[in-house]
Amino acid sequence: MAVGDNIFGQCGVTGATTTKIYAPFLWQPNDYYNDNYYEVYVYAGTNIGVTKRVADWVLADYLLTVHSAYSAACDATSYIELHRIFTTDELNKAINLAIESFAGSYLIDLKDESTITLAANTYEYALPLSMHYLTKVTTEHAANGGIFYECDEIDGRIWSIIKAYPPKLKLNQDYYSITAGKVLRLEGQGAQSTVDDDTDIIHLPPDWLVQKAITRLPQNKIQSNNLADTYRNALILSEREPTSYPNPKAKAITE
Repeated sequence: MAVGDNIFGQCGVTGATTTKIYAPFLWQPNDYYNDNYYEVYVYAGTNIGVTKRVADWVLADYLLTVHSAYSAACDATSYIELHRIFTTDELNKAINLAIESFAGSYLIDLKDESTITLAANTYEYALPLSMHYLTKVTTEHAANGGIFYECDEIDGRIWSIIKAYPPKLKLNQDYYSITAGKVLRLEGQGAQSTVDDDTDIIHLPPDWLVQKAITRLPQNKIQSNNLADTYRNALILSEREPTSYPNPKAKAITE
């Protein structure tokens, strides 16, 4: 995030243990990272998602000691971030607050193959709440096959949407024959979900999202770390929100 609080790079194995990280990309003198209260977060590879506090740093060995042991030593698959001002939790919350502030305003393409499995004599099915518009419904070619052909698309005149809570897909039983066990693929548009994992994908424009997230960081830390100008600039840059529009062929799921 563009607040000058992110050092990152790839780890190695030389001298690495469950409490020591080999970090050859770091350059500051001995004890710099522990004296300045850095936090280390593994964002890829072994120990992904784990946050630790830096307890010691030896430049000659490029070994960063953490306050408690990992379940396994970080290795060459591990990529880490170091933060001094904002904690990983604060940064993640700021990103999700930025996403939530834009929920429903910016539509992203969605495809769902897990929500609806057809059941005998059942013609109404709850739709995923993340989907705001539904464009296309396709029946699985064979149960448990995971294959969806264009020829198996359900005619839009045969399905409709019940705008209740939760919203439902209604199939016209006079024109659609149920085969129990088949899955329906739903294609449409909806809101970006909040994220809680490094493998989650964010579809919002990244330049806008970064600036919006800065405006959601803790104000006391913004002020105490002389980031007021950065904050004001982020307010200006995030004021003009990106836009997207529903597919003209889509049916609205919510009002």
